[in-house]
Amino acid sequence: MTVTEPLRIVLLGRTGTGRSSSGNTILGRSAFFTDTSPCSVTTHCMRQTGTVNGRNISVIDTPGFFHTSLPPQDIMAEVGRCVVLSSPGPHAFLVTLHPGRFTQEEENSLEWIKATFGSGATKFVVVLFTWGDQLQGKCIKDFLEESHELQEFVSSCHGGYHVFENNKQDTQVVQLLQKVDKMVADNGGGFYSNEMFKEAERAIKETQERILGERGLKMESLQRQAEYREEQGAALETRRRREEEERKREEEEARKRAEKLFWYELVTALGKGAAEGAGIMGKDKGKGKAVKKVKVVEKAAALAATPLSITSAAKAVGGAVREGSKVLYKHRKTFLH
Repeated sequence: MTVTEPLRIVLLGRTGTGRSSSGNTILGRSAFFTDTSPCSVTTHCMRQTGTVNGRNISVIDTPGFFHTSLPPQDIMAEVGRCVVLSSPGPHAFLVTLHPGRFTQEEENSLEWIKATFGSGATKFVVVLFTWGDQLQGKCIKDFLEESHELQEFVSSCHGGYHVFENNKQDTQVVQLLQKVDKMVADNGGGFYSNEMFKEAERAIKETQERILGERGLKMESLQRQAEYREEQGAALETRRRREEEERKREEEEARKRAEKLFWYELVTALGKGAAEGAGIMGKDKGKGKAVKKVKVVEKAAALAATPLSITSAAKAVGGAVREGSKVLYKHRKTFLH
């Protein structure tokens, strides 16, 4: 960094961590608007310049992460604009944190910074703990040891950390700028360039496309599996219906055969019983002996041609009922179903 080149600083952090107040402390004046509010007061990147100890300094304030009226993607886009606003690029990112309990939101904000500017941005980061009076005499090193995640992030930042008491004006700003100068020197006088930011954007886009591609392949695979299961289910249902239809058809044919056999045997039995009862045809006297073979029609004709007494008629009817009952009992299952 040349003597005439201004020191370019960008303030980053979660809403309520004192970004704007820190900018005012660095410049020694009310350059940025501050207010006590649960929502981020700063909604757009703002650049202010000033002279500190005879050197030109450019400070850029950015919208806070979370608790803002802007959608997350708009916040990332607006915060990213700080690189262009500090063209050709910032020498240092000051990431503001409260020296209180390191919550999930704080951890998310640090991850968000890495995601927005890329992991290489930590070469240009100084962690700035604002409202240092809240430590109440506790050593900052002891505070860092209480959180492994916070200690790990601070260790990854080449500029280390610094503590501010935003309502005081003393050597704290000079000490901060000394740490920034050392970090710039360690970086060979370089700065975070727009090319680095574009590379980070490309990496993010590639990661998103890869994730979306993997999700797309997974969804396509799940869709194919669902379609296969649906086809198998349809084929199974079709086969089941065909088997059910075949079963019903076979049952219907069997029923018709049984009914046909029943009526044939019933008519035969009625004719035989009536003939036997009337004495026209003798009874079978035992098993294994052949029954006199007379066709039903001939039996009926003979019975009709023979004059019968009331007694004979009764016997004929009795014989027909007896033989018919045997057939009915034999085929009872056919009519019970």
